[in-house]
Amino acid sequence: MELIMQELLNAGIITMEQVERARMEKIMKALEEYGIETPKITKRKDENRYICNIPKKYSKDGKRHNISGSTVEECEKKWRDEIYKFITAEPDRDATFQDIANEWLKKKRGTVNETTYALYVGMNRNHLKNTTLGKMKVRDIHLSDCEDYIKSLYQKELCSTTTKQIKIMISGIMEYAVQHGYINTNYMHGVKVNAGICSTKGQRKKETWTDDELVKIKNESLKEWKEHKKYRHSAIIILQSTIGCRIGELCALNWKDIDFENKTLSITKNLVEYKDPDTNEWILKINHVKTVSGRRTIDLTDEALFWFKEVKQRCKDKGIKSEHVVVNRNGNYIKPCQMLENFKTFCMAKKIKYKASHSNRRTYATILMDSNVPISEVSADLGHSSISTTQKFYYKRRADREQLRSQKNAVFAATLRNNDKAV
Repeated sequence: MELIMQELLNAGIITMEQVERARMEKIMKALEEYGIETPKITKRKDENRYICNIPKKYSKDGKRHNISGSTVEECEKKWRDEIYKFITAEPDRDATFQDIANEWLKKKRGTVNETTYALYVGMNRNHLKNTTLGKMKVRDIHLSDCEDYIKSLYQKELCSTTTKQIKIMISGIMEYAVQHGYINTNYMHGVKVNAGICSTKGQRKKETWTDDELVKIKNESLKEWKEHKKYRHSAIIILQSTIGCRIGELCALNWKDIDFENKTLSITKNLVEYKDPDTNEWILKINHVKTVSGRRTIDLTDEALFWFKEVKQRCKDKGIKSEHVVVNRNGNYIKPCQMLENFKTFCMAKKIKYKASHSNRRTYATILMDSNVPISEVSADLGHSSISTTQKFYYKRRADREQLRSQKNAVFAATLRNNDKAV
């Protein structure tokens, strides 16, 4: 295109102004496609110069740079030219896989939520940086290299969930390399993770509360609060078990999300904590729920309404005023990890085996499914997009083996007796 424009210019068919106008239109269109907006231009004090920044995610060395000009227009033009060069640069055929990973991370920032981005940064730092795969030129990577990389993860004794997350990220980076012309094939895509040889350390246990445990938690929670005003957050264990939401969703709730008259609960947000990759500081933030199925309205049972009211009353008893449902003593959001510590403290004091907050969520699903509530309804309450997720990961058989054996005996005894009558 540039060659044709130059020939037209040399022939006197178009002017230099027209060439420049066409070039700027091309640049502006490219920036618009990438969702890139011109930054604020500032004037230097005591100088007739204007400056703006090239963000580090749009610079080759990953560092922020200043652009300056004698006018606002000149500064903007230089800035657009630099950004355009970066986003349209020809792929480096000698780039290492780590180079591509760094480029991929820059592009991911701002397109995924902060917790997901922090997860990517952590996996890159802990499981790709300085590895054989990371140091290889991306064009030299083949299927065997990808298979060897996954084998190296097995040797780290990572759980299957973590191993699969890393594999998905590596495959995403390779897909990016394919799309941007570095390589032709994403070899990681076809590599399978063998969950059977992954470590079970750190794997989330598939546990639920038994009926006896739930009753004990309920009774002890009410007793301790009535007699000693202790373990205020113990009510949250039962509350979560009666609504089935995630602990982050529960910690993000405001009282306006609960319609006591119509007995419904609206879930639209999630309280998350993550480490900022730039400052290394922990951030507590409200995020909107990521998926359509995650944004949902739950029909509340009378038991759930009772525990919401119990939580509210306990705050009132302590003189805590807040628009939030789950709060610390100052009425502010409480970290989900702190809630888990509060759960542990209560369970230890009452000699109840501690189970992670996901057990409350799994208990909700299992109780309803054991009582023949349609799995589609349970899945919707949990915020799942597929009932297969609910069935595979959230249902936990609660009946003991003797009880199940008795049920099976009764079924076969009835069947065989019916057959005897038929004969």
